[in-house]
Amino acid sequence: MLVVKEWLRKWYFVPLLVFISALAYLPNIRDFGYFRDDWYLMYSANALGVKTFQGIFAIDRPVRAILMTGLYSLFGMNPLYYNLAAYVFRVMGALSFLWTLRLLWPRQRTATMVAAILFLIYPGFLSTPNAIDYQEKFVGLFLGHLSVALSIKSILSTKRLHKVLLWLPVVLTAGIYPSLVEYYFGLEVFRLLAIGLLAMRSSGGKIAQWVKSTFFEWIPFMVGPLGFVIWRFFIFESARKATDLGSQFGLFFGSPLEVGLGWVITLLRDSVEGLVFAWVIPIVNLWDISLRLREIFFAGVLAVAAVLVMALFLKPRSEDVTQGSSDSNWRAEAFWIGFICLVTGFIPVILSNREADLNNYSRYMLPSSSGVAIILMAYLDQFSSRSVRNVTIYLLVVSSIMMHYLNGVQWAHSSEAMQDFWWQVSWRIPQLEPGTTLVANYSHTAIEEDYFIWGPANLLFRPQSMDPVTIRPAIWGMVLSQGSVSSILTHAEPEFVERRTIQTSVDYGNILVLTQPTPSSCVQVLDGRSPAISEFEQYDIQSIARESDQSHILLSEQAPPPSTGVFGPEPERGWCYYYEKASLAYQRGEWSTVLELGKEAEAKGFSAGDSVEWMPFLQAAIYLYDRDTAIALAPKIKNNPFLAVQACETLTNLPELSTESKYFAEDIFCALGN
Repeated sequence: MLVVKEWLRKWYFVPLLVFISALAYLPNIRDFGYFRDDWYLMYSANALGVKTFQGIFAIDRPVRAILMTGLYSLFGMNPLYYNLAAYVFRVMGALSFLWTLRLLWPRQRTATMVAAILFLIYPGFLSTPNAIDYQEKFVGLFLGHLSVALSIKSILSTKRLHKVLLWLPVVLTAGIYPSLVEYYFGLEVFRLLAIGLLAMRSSGGKIAQWVKSTFFEWIPFMVGPLGFVIWRFFIFESARKATDLGSQFGLFFGSPLEVGLGWVITLLRDSVEGLVFAWVIPIVNLWDISLRLREIFFAGVLAVAAVLVMALFLKPRSEDVTQGSSDSNWRAEAFWIGFICLVTGFIPVILSNREADLNNYSRYMLPSSSGVAIILMAYLDQFSSRSVRNVTIYLLVVSSIMMHYLNGVQWAHSSEAMQDFWWQVSWRIPQLEPGTTLVANYSHTAIEEDYFIWGPANLLFRPQSMDPVTIRPAIWGMVLSQGSVSSILTHAEPEFVERRTIQTSVDYGNILVLTQPTPSSCVQVLDGRSPAISEFEQYDIQSIARESDQSHILLSEQAPPPSTGVFGPEPERGWCYYYEKASLAYQRGEWSTVLELGKEAEAKGFSAGDSVEWMPFLQAAIYLYDRDTAIALAPKIKNNPFLAVQACETLTNLPELSTESKYFAEDIFCALGN
C-alpha cells in the first residue's frame, strides 16, 4: 500500500490524464464504425491485402503505408481497435507534451498538468472518431512531442552516454512524424524555442552567448528534420497538389500581394479561432443539432465527474514553487513560447493554401493545440485568486468534456445511420451485377466522394477486386452534381477514373438509385419504369428517377450476410425490414407475398414513416384485384397531394396489368372528385 501511495504521489498525472481523457473519448467508442476515407482504405486492404497501402499512399505520404500495414495486420477490419489505438496515442502524446513542460518548468507541476489536460481534450479537434483514416495524425502528434521531449532531456542530461543514447531516437522520431503529417513540421519551432529557453537561462543575459549556445545545442537534433526536408523537396515527387508545397508556392509567385495578404488574414483568423472560439463554437453548433435531454444530461455528469477528480489535484503543492526565476519570468516564458507555437503551428497549413476550420477541417487545429495549452497555462496561473483560476479551469474542462461527448454521440448516430442504410440495402437486394453504377442519397450525411457509395457497396456485395493485381471494385458509385445529372440524362459515355491506384468507372447509362429521403424513411430502390418518389425527395434524385434500372439487381443470387465488424449488428426488424422484403417480393412478381408481409407488419404495430412506402403494397393489391386491401390503403396515398398525382399514372400503367385492375385503379385514383 505504501508503494502504491508513493507511486501515486509521484506519478498521479498518469491516471489523471487517462481518467479525464477517458470521460471525453471513450463513452461512445464502441459505436464508431467507418467514416469517409475509411471505406476505400478498408475495402482495398480487404480486397487485395496490405500491399495495397503502398500504392494508395505512394502519391503523398508513403511512410503512412508502413503504419497502416502494421495496424491492419493487428486489427484487421474492426474499427473498435483503431479507435482504441487512437485513444492510446492521444494519451501518449499528452504525456510526451507534459514531459517537455516538466523539463522546462520542473516546479510548476500543477500548471503543467493543467496544460497537458487542456492539450489532451482540446475541443478544436473533433474528428477523433475518424480513427482509421486519421491514425497517422495521432501517431504523428505523439512522435513529434516525444521527439521534442527527448531532445530536451538529452540537453539536460549530465552524462555523455545518456546524450548519445537519446540522440538516435530523437533523430528517428523527428524524421518520421512530419513524414506522416507534413503540416506538423511547425513542432520544430517548439523544439527550437525550448532549446533557446534553456540556453537563455545559462547564458547570463549575454545575447551572443545565448544565440551561440542555442545554435550548437540545436544542430544535432536537426538531422531528422533536415533529412525530411531534403527528401520531401528534392527527392520525393508528390502527385497530390494539396501536399506539394512547390505547387502551392506557385500560387504565391503568381500573385504575391494578393496571396500573401490572404495568408496573413487566414493566419490571424485561425489563431483566434484556435485559441478562443474552439472552446465555444463547437458546443454551440452541437447544441443546435437535435439532441436528447438524456444525452445532454449524461454529458454534464461526465463533466462534473472530471471536475471533482481534478479538484483533488488542484490544491496548492509544496513543489509548485518557481525554480530559478520569478513567477512573472516563467509565465512570460510560457506565454511567448505558447504564442509562437500557436502561430507557427498554422503556418504549414496556410502555406499549402488551406485553413483550419472548426467543422470540416478541425484536423488543422492539432499542430497549434500545444501552443494554445501553453498560453492558457501561463494566463490562468497569473490569477491572484486561486478560486477564480480553478473555476476558469473547470469551465474549460466542462466545456471540452461535454463537447467531446456530444460530438461522439453525433458520430455514433452517423455511423449507426450508415450501417442501417446498408443493412436495409442487404434486405432489399440479394446481389448486384458487376459494373453497376450506384447513385445514393444518405439522409444523415452529404456524399462528397464516390467511394462513400462504392466502398460499403462492394464490402457488402463484391468484396474482392475484379483484378488480382490492381484494385478494381466491381460496383461503382457516382456523386450527384449538376454535371453528373446532365450526363445521366443524356446517357454520356462512361468515364474511367483512377485515384490512388484504385480503378473505377462511371457508367452514366447504367445506374441504380438508392435513396433515403429523410431519417424516418426507409431506403428506397427506385424503379425507372414506374418510379414511386417520396414527397421529401431531393430534386436531383427526382430528375434522374426514370434512369434507375432495377435489372442490375440479381434476383437469383445471394450475397453473404453483412459483416457485423463492418456494418454492425443487424438492426431491429421493424417497418423498414418488411418494406424492403415487400419491395423485393414485388420486383419478383410475388404479389401475395407482398400483401402477407404488409399484414404481418401491421399486426406487429409497424407503420410507414414515409407515405410512399405504402406503394408496393398498394401495387400488389391492384395486381391481385384485392379491392378491400386497395381501398384500405388508398387514403394513405390520396391524402398526400404529391403522391396522389403520381398514383394515377403509376398505378394505371403498371406492366402486364389486367384490364379489370386498370379500370379499378383509374376509378380510385384518377376519377375527378375522388
